[in-house]
Amino acid sequence: MIPTNSSMTSSISILKRTNELFDLTQKRVASGKQVFSSTDDAARYRLSENLLGRNGQLKSINDNVSLGLATLETTDNTLKQIRGLVQSALTLVSKAQNEGSNGVRATTSTAALDPNSVVTGVTVGSIFSITSDKGSTFTYTFNSTSVTWGEVANALNASNIGVMADFVPGSVAGTSNLRFRSINDKDFTFNATTDQNVMDDLASLTSPTGQVFNPNNLFANGLLPPAAGETGFTVGYGGHVTGTIAGGVTLATVIPAGSSIVFEDGNGQYRTINYGVATTVGQFIIDVNTMGAGIRAELVNQSGGVGGPLQLRMRNMNFGNMNIVGASGAFAAGGAMGFPGIITGFAATLTQNNALRLAYGQQYDAIIENIDSLAQNNPVPLGRNLLQGENVSVMLDEFSGNPIRLAGVMLTASGYLTMSQPGSSWANDTFLQNSATQARQAETILLQTQAQFAAFNNYIRDRFDLNKTYMSEAKTQGDEIVAADPSEESASLLALQTRQQFAVQAVSIGNQVQQSLLKLLG
Repeated sequence: MIPTNSSMTSSISILKRTNELFDLTQKRVASGKQVFSSTDDAARYRLSENLLGRNGQLKSINDNVSLGLATLETTDNTLKQIRGLVQSALTLVSKAQNEGSNGVRATTSTAALDPNSVVTGVTVGSIFSITSDKGSTFTYTFNSTSVTWGEVANALNASNIGVMADFVPGSVAGTSNLRFRSINDKDFTFNATTDQNVMDDLASLTSPTGQVFNPNNLFANGLLPPAAGETGFTVGYGGHVTGTIAGGVTLATVIPAGSSIVFEDGNGQYRTINYGVATTVGQFIIDVNTMGAGIRAELVNQSGGVGGPLQLRMRNMNFGNMNIVGASGAFAAGGAMGFPGIITGFAATLTQNNALRLAYGQQYDAIIENIDSLAQNNPVPLGRNLLQGENVSVMLDEFSGNPIRLAGVMLTASGYLTMSQPGSSWANDTFLQNSATQARQAETILLQTQAQFAAFNNYIRDRFDLNKTYMSEAKTQGDEIVAADPSEESASLLALQTRQQFAVQAVSIGNQVQQSLLKLLG
């Protein structure tokens, strides 16, 4: 169509402009914005972009802040778990100090033995024998050279003679020792018929009687019967009086006529033995033991030396004192028995239940390992572990100021928490007390560390929330500055629709006039 007059040209121009305005208004209604670029309104557009840009910067900042918060929260949870472990450690210390101090009649080898340790040096037919003071005897005869101490212990425990064998934690971490203990409040003896090769495995046994543990001189050599000086080894806690005569005595040693002794028996009664005629040490031992009054008379190799010499010993089997209140002749000081005369041999203090203490100590050491493991494996974002001495920097605003620096700590149980005294040392009272002090210090240190990180957490959390508020406000303000008025734009759109319709009609009428003129000319 080629316009032929100014009226037609004007109508087409109006329609074109109306269409442009209609498209723009439609865009404003659909987007809710009035300013789309700097060409629409340079000042409002720039201000809006600045605010929206700050919103984006704050979002980026808060992403970094949220990582810092997550690191602090994860670290706090780990510290709570570690505090729980320290509290468990304190409970173990308390148990070791209380329950672990109960006394027992026991002797423990210092050799590192466990249930799978083979009894060395034995031959088929070798014997291991124990007799309790209540009169029961256990004898194990080896039928193999590969028998383990676990098998021997099981057999002893099943015999029910009042003596138990158990494997207790050693003073060296990860080791165990073999302990023999009374469960019927009676002392017990490793019998002389035991093969010395068996007893060689049980290094450093001790007894409150003061008898020296020397397997070669106290026990039978292999399958041979015990020699006269091989009298076995007694673990005795009751009071005892032992002769000290240099040359020793034998069963045949003469007790001259007129010798007498008055002593308190195991039941608190006084007993008198008075010899009007000469007798022997052997007869005296029979006379005492047949009383059944809780006192045992016996010959013993007290020094553990070769062949003795043997000494006469009287001991209280009921854990009381061995009290001699009258003595004459051979029983007097300087007499043939080597006794010191009227004297009291006091009962020994029971040994502390170090086995139970050390069992608690093993659990304590496991807790220490767990503490170190928790600190090393603290599951923090991006691998920045505040409990391994690593630092975390947190930028709090969009102005590139100095970031907050979260200084980490190198947390180890023995270092930072001071828990350096191992539970494997708890047989010693001082070391046990050291562990108690250190565990309490560790709890205080953990509380202080948590408080320090919590202060950072609260400050950073406040800034994180403030940044979110700023983000929301910047977004709202940035959008409002370039926003269109929905009511106004809707009214404009309606008006432009009407105007568009009129313009279309005008162009249509003009077109009809042109066609009529062309027909007249044609």
